[in-house]
Formats: sequence, structure tokens, C-alpha cells
Amino acid sequence: MPRTSRPGPVDGLRADTAETREALLRAGARLISRHGLGIPVSRIQQEADQRNKSAVQYHFGSVPGLAAAILRDHRMQVDARRAAALEDLGPGAEDADLRTLVGLLLRPAAEELRTPAGRDYLRLLPQVAHLARIRTGDPDAPPGQARVLDLLHLRLRQADVRDVDERLALAVQMQAAALADRARRIDDEADTDQEVSPGHDRFVELVVGMLTAALADAA
Repeated sequence: MPRTSRPGPVDGLRADTAETREALLRAGARLISRHGLGIPVSRIQQEADQRNKSAVQYHFGSVPGLAAAILRDHRMQVDARRAAALEDLGPGAEDADLRTLVGLLLRPAAEELRTPAGRDYLRLLPQVAHLARIRTGDPDAPPGQARVLDLLHLRLRQADVRDVDERLALAVQMQAAALADRARRIDDEADTDQEVSPGHDRFVELVVGMLTAALADAA
């Protein structure tokens, strides 16, 4: 008589491990975004309702490792929206103007304002900016971001803009700081408007101006 397979202890262990990891990610995002990377591991494990004192170390190695995992997970979610927007443009993406490309780079992150988890991510982002390098040719960049950066780099070079990578990195850093402040205000109920536009549309215009501004030659 053929044997039927049943879920065994290993299957249950995998499910429990995944649940523990997700609980630590949620708790870590809430606490690190509000108290910084110096938050005690014990606080995170208590918030995640984990009795195992080595849970953070087992899954992430350290609090910075946990922050990097939070960043990576949200970065891929944000980039999925960016990639979908690129796909909607179709072949027209190759000819998209600078304003459209800047919007594709920046707007998907701004849409994280709409959820509590997204706002935790936005408040965390400036604290781990060194883990989110923005530059063309980055082998670790998610595909949508990499494509938009390549197109932006091409447009700006065609316009004889200097210091392209530095300008793009500064634009993303500026947005991270602005979105973190907006997320904080929404969480504190000082700002009840969770809509991305029109405020972010004005921010895109400012970034386009910064990217294309002429630099005075050094005396």
C-alpha cells in the first residue's frame, strides 16, 4: 500500500521560522524607525513577542542586519511598482522626458505613505541611507530602479549635465528626508492627508530643476 506524505516537524518548523522572521521585521521597522539603530535587541524581541533571546541574531545577525533586511524587502516592493510603471510606458520609456523619469524614480517610494508599514519604512530610510546607495551600474540595484537610472543618466549626459551620479544621489537623499518627515507627521496626526499628489508632483519639479541647474565654474 503506497505511503502518503504528511506534513512533518520540518514543515512546521519552517512555518514557525517564517512567522518569527516576519514578526521581527514588523517590530524592527516600528522601533528602529522611531529610536534608531541603537535600540536594544531585547526591545525588538519583546515587541515581536519572541521569548528566544537569540532570535534577532539567528535571523539577521544584528540590529543593523535587521534594518538592512527591512530595507531590502520594502525596496523590492517599491521597485515592483516602478517596474510596472515602466512596463505601462512600453517602448515609449526610451523616449520619456526628464520629468517622467524623475517621477518614475521617486514616486513609487512616496506611495509608501499610504500604509503604517510603509511609513515605518520611510522613517527608517534616512537612518540607513548608507545601505541604499543610488548610482548607475550598481549590481545590487533592483531592475526597475536600474533601468530608470540608466535612462536618467543618458538624458542628463545628452544635456551636458556634469556630476550626474552625485546629483541623483542627492535627489534621493532629499526625498528620503522629506518623506520621513511627512510619515512622522501623519503618524502623529499633525498631517491627515496621505495622498501623494500634488505635493510630490511639486517635489519632482524641484528635483528636475536641481538635476539640470548649471554650476558656476570655480574661481
